[in-house]
Amino acid sequence: MMLEHKILVFFHISLWVFWLGTDLGVFLAAKMSENSSLSMETRSSVLKLGLVLDRLPRTCNALIFPSGLQLIHGIGLLNVPVWVLSIVWLIGLAWVLIMWRGFLNPGTAAEKLFEKTNMPFSLLLCAGALVFAIATITVEAVAAPAWLTVKLVAVGLIGFAVVPLDRGFAPATVTFATIAQSGSTPELEQQYHRQLQPVYGWVLFIYAMTIVAAFSGTVFGP
Repeated sequence: MMLEHKILVFFHISLWVFWLGTDLGVFLAAKMSENSSLSMETRSSVLKLGLVLDRLPRTCNALIFPSGLQLIHGIGLLNVPVWVLSIVWLIGLAWVLIMWRGFLNPGTAAEKLFEKTNMPFSLLLCAGALVFAIATITVEAVAAPAWLTVKLVAVGLIGFAVVPLDRGFAPATVTFATIAQSGSTPELEQQYHRQLQPVYGWVLFIYAMTIVAAFSGTVFGP
């Protein structure tokens, strides 16, 4: 049992590491794609690389809550019914399956299914984590240490932030495609830059919440 717990701890920590590490790569790729002094081919290649890297933080996002909930249940910090754990894992794994089918089959029904379901899954993650966070404060049967409540709130807010991030990035990719096809103009470059600014804001917010969640769990946790 101890070995299983250690493996799960390693898996959970690895998710945070790969999430933050690859997401920084995505952030830098987007910033570099704004550099109009580079060739269009270079800018496009960098942005494509960023979009490929983006698959890892999205995958980690889907598995953080299930693995974390399993961990705190396993050490007795939160009495989570087995059926609840099962549902949470099924949702997380279904999200990953739909996600990767979409990634590996661009331009198909699989990609469209991912695009349609990504936002609901993000909001479901947000709602699940926040419900558990509120329950640790208001329901005596699931009372938990403050660090765990903070971590659950941070994970829930990350799930929320993914929604406006994706909404904001979509028009920026359209503008970038226009620049690639029609050529760069000061107006288009300014529009692309302007559209990315709120996206960067949400990315930094996600970084902050990731650090809060990881810090609270490793420093104040068991």
